[in-house]
Amino acid sequence: MSFPPELRRYRLLVITSSLLLAGAGGFALVAALSPGHTETSPIPLFLFAIFTLPMAAFCLFFVPRWYHRAAIVVSTTSPLAATATLTLDNGSDSTSLYAAVSGPQSSSIHLERIALLIPRWNVRSVVGSPLPVRLHVDPSNSRLVAISTEHGMLWCMPTGQVVRASGAP
Repeated sequence: MSFPPELRRYRLLVITSSLLLAGAGGFALVAALSPGHTETSPIPLFLFAIFTLPMAAFCLFFVPRWYHRAAIVVSTTSPLAATATLTLDNGSDSTSLYAAVSGPQSSSIHLERIALLIPRWNVRSVVGSPLPVRLHVDPSNSRLVAISTEHGMLWCMPTGQVVRASGAP
């Protein structure tokens, strides 16, 4: 199984930014512990290191594994039929893509505001109108990992929302 091309750039971005964040946290820790650091308090540098190093480690190990698992789920499981309406949220410094998903009328599937990665294809052409989609759900934890449309794949942000199957409480 090859890794989906749509996820390669996100995985590379996460790994690169995590390594840079870990480097900055490590540099702050070394600077705080250096003996020549007497004119200012080392506490801000320690605090910076305490917050950045665990965050970098989490992103470096968890997020790429999530994308790898999502790719496996998409290639090995049968998708569920549903309808999705996409919305773009233009925030102050970024644009975010969300989906509201409803299953067939006999289904209890109804999910609001699923965070998605912005795809390479032009998503603006389908924003606001209901689309027939297929939901790819991880069977091990019932989390939504991706949504396939006739235009291409939409990958969920880690960790996806739990999808309850028909008849589940």
